[in-house]
Amino acid sequence: MEINESDLKEYILTLLPEAREQTVFQDTLLADALMDADVSLPMPCGGNGVCGKCKIKAEGQFSKKTDIEDQVIKDHPGYRLACQTRITGNACVYIQKKPLSSVLSCPSLGIHSDYGVAIDIGTTTVQVAIVDLMQHQSYLVDSFLNPQRRYGYDVISRIAAAREPHIFRDLIRIIRKRIFSSILNVIKIIGIPPGKVRQLIFSGNTTMLHLLFGLDVSSIGIYPYHAQCLNFRGFKPDDIDCHDIFSSADVLALPAVSAFLGSDLVGGLSLCHEEGFFRNTFFIDMGTNGEMFLINSSGEIAAASCAMGPALEGMNISCGMTADSGAITHIRLHQNILEYEMIPDGPPVGITGTALIDFISILLETGYLTTGGSFHPEIETESLPSPMRYNRTAKGKQIKLWGNVKLTQADIRNVQLAKGASLAAATILLREVGCSPKDIDHVIIAGAFGQNIEPENFRRLKFIPDFSSAQYHFFGNSSLKAAEKACWDEGFITKAYLLRDKVQEIDLARHHNFEREFIAALNF
Repeated sequence: MEINESDLKEYILTLLPEAREQTVFQDTLLADALMDADVSLPMPCGGNGVCGKCKIKAEGQFSKKTDIEDQVIKDHPGYRLACQTRITGNACVYIQKKPLSSVLSCPSLGIHSDYGVAIDIGTTTVQVAIVDLMQHQSYLVDSFLNPQRRYGYDVISRIAAAREPHIFRDLIRIIRKRIFSSILNVIKIIGIPPGKVRQLIFSGNTTMLHLLFGLDVSSIGIYPYHAQCLNFRGFKPDDIDCHDIFSSADVLALPAVSAFLGSDLVGGLSLCHEEGFFRNTFFIDMGTNGEMFLINSSGEIAAASCAMGPALEGMNISCGMTADSGAITHIRLHQNILEYEMIPDGPPVGITGTALIDFISILLETGYLTTGGSFHPEIETESLPSPMRYNRTAKGKQIKLWGNVKLTQADIRNVQLAKGASLAAATILLREVGCSPKDIDHVIIAGAFGQNIEPENFRRLKFIPDFSSAQYHFFGNSSLKAAEKACWDEGFITKAYLLRDKVQEIDLARHHNFEREFIAALNF
């Protein structure tokens, strides 16, 4: 039975000390209610509850504390984790005034230049950069979790949720509101008048761009997977509810190839051509949606996409986090002792995708993990490197590390699903264009995850074929970099359209060998 908003009870959430009241529906997640009230709490663990950074003083009627909540905030009576707490009656929370945006980089920019804003809307993470249009300089100024994750971690879940008209409207509203709140906060801190923002250039997968521009996404999720729009030109500030703020700005997004090959892939392709990678090149953007292309020796371009899931971005992992304070970023084994690198501020509370790859690689190398992805049946805590501790729980097998950080059997399975999808897609792509791995001279790995991985550990886990003759290049967030360049280089947009039209899509959803290749690719 479908539940409509009208069927739910409404309660009052009071924000103290200013006594501002917000109407909320029954069982609304406290984090979502606060976001709707323009109060953004850090949640680098994506709502898993492990990082404890969204703790907030709260009183009233809430859901019972979860086990993870009891564990993480046991020393903070009167506090709740906003990502774990649902509102079940009238309540109040105590808000500390903080900027909405983290402002990763706050450059000293003057009011005499014109500016562009580049925005990469990822399924998991949104990044914002300010671009000086005179100096052709870009500055990453904000990064935050996509608020649409309340309706699912992947695009298919959000497309399914959008079938409900009120959820479709909310998906559009919350991404626009969060992006423009971020931009306004950033330019206020930097001192740029809104009228000086001349360009708003977006990039991202096709579904995220449709939701930004208020376009119907239903056909993207239904065979034959048709996108309503692939050319994101001709939009105005009015179309995305920012006319009152950026009335003089040009609004556009890089073009997409298809329903599942978005402008993030086209941006990466355009950057590759800018850097001189015209032949024998394999490119993969490692994100929730894995997108890849191959340029063969004749310059022909073939591309494919696969659903990798958000495991490598810290989501769907029991102690997963994005790169934030308290996150372990790398793990190494030295003289039978595990050592870690982390982003400073307190003890380690979670693990990023890069550290996850490191640790699984160590388990494989030491024999504690089989190539099939199972913990070795004869594993014993006494033989494990310090501080590893192996145990079985009601939820399954796990290895505990530092503090509350752990790796479970389910976590490993999620990584296997991601690497299986990636390797199978790449194998089929090579076969379809008549290439072998040894033909590839350059491998381009894009995405924030790809920028920080340990290459040998990545290769050991077999996310992509063994390109034994290739040089590896790490582009970082190529989607955002492409949007930045498009802010000041009109020719870049023209080139993006020309290259997009040369792409041959290999549709893995209809490929007769994909399931077989996927199963074969699951083993490490």
